[in-house]
Amino acid sequence: MNPLSYLVTRFAAKIIAVDDTAVPREQLRLLYDLLQSEKIELKGKDAKKLLECLKRKHAVNSITVVRLNNRLVCSSEGNGAMDAERAVDLFKFISGDSTKPDAVAVKRNSQWHMLFPSNGKLLIIKANNSLSTLELRVIAKDIEKVLQKQFN
Repeated sequence: MNPLSYLVTRFAAKIIAVDDTAVPREQLRLLYDLLQSEKIELKGKDAKKLLECLKRKHAVNSITVVRLNNRLVCSSEGNGAMDAERAVDLFKFISGDSTKPDAVAVKRNSQWHMLFPSNGKLLIIKANNSLSTLELRVIAKDIEKVLQKQFN
């Protein structure tokens, strides 16, 4: 084997054997943008199915809606009553001070629990990442539309 082909072979082996195990952030950003622009129709006869669609639309883990008097309205999960009671108590405790919070975000077990008051109801949203108040308002607006269709 001549020296030039040996050199080219070694160079090619180095390039092919490059171990690039970094997270493909550009591809993940592209997928996230694609999921955000996906049109999701809200179909379903009961509030739980509609909340499941909203959960998928907004890429969150769960959505629970409760009135501030501890009455559960609906939940995308089956065990929303226990979470609702704790969340209302926590929100009442925090808003009992002189300040009235727009939203409360608590990180627990690598998951964010966000409490957002809207029209006499408290939205409990669980997600892997913290959401801004603007994002929470958009979710609240969608939930209000769903609840108006469901209960009217």
